[in-house]
Amino acid sequence: MKKNYTRIFFRYVFEFAAAGFAGWIYEVATVWIMYRYYDNRGMLHLPVIPIYSVGAFILLVLLRKKRNPLFIFFFAMAVTTVFELGASYLLEFIFHEQFWTYENWYFSILDRSSLISSAIFGIMAVAYFYGLHPLSGKLSEKLPEPVCLGTGVFMAGAIITDIVISFSEHLSK
Repeated sequence: MKKNYTRIFFRYVFEFAAAGFAGWIYEVATVWIMYRYYDNRGMLHLPVIPIYSVGAFILLVLLRKKRNPLFIFFFAMAVTTVFELGASYLLEFIFHEQFWTYENWYFSILDRSSLISSAIFGIMAVAYFYGLHPLSGKLSEKLPEPVCLGTGVFMAGAIITDIVISFSEHLSK
């Protein structure tokens, strides 16, 4: 079967945007529940937090063949904890600012992660593998190819533009 790169491109741009948006929803909801105020979380202007997208893609690469939800949950907990710890140090080194802390959370890990958030990331990973990833496959098959191309290019362009603008704003602080 010949690979259709337009549909593959759409699928992964869609998943990047959707996983990042799900992360943004989680972050905004967490602040609202814990502190009772709205905070537009993340470093981008769009409601997308790329660390969630990158984390989802790391898990997709690592779990290509493994589909047991319990395994996905625990594996994702471990991987996302290590990823979150590493990302927090890397982002702080690059931008000279701390983007998140878990200092008031139970089961905090170096104030940069938490077993509670890791469990939530495990749940999100199961939702990704059983919901979002199959949905993007169905959408990419059903939508006309020009719609996949146009939507993918538009979404990728918007996200890349926002990343460039936001990163330059953070680096100039």
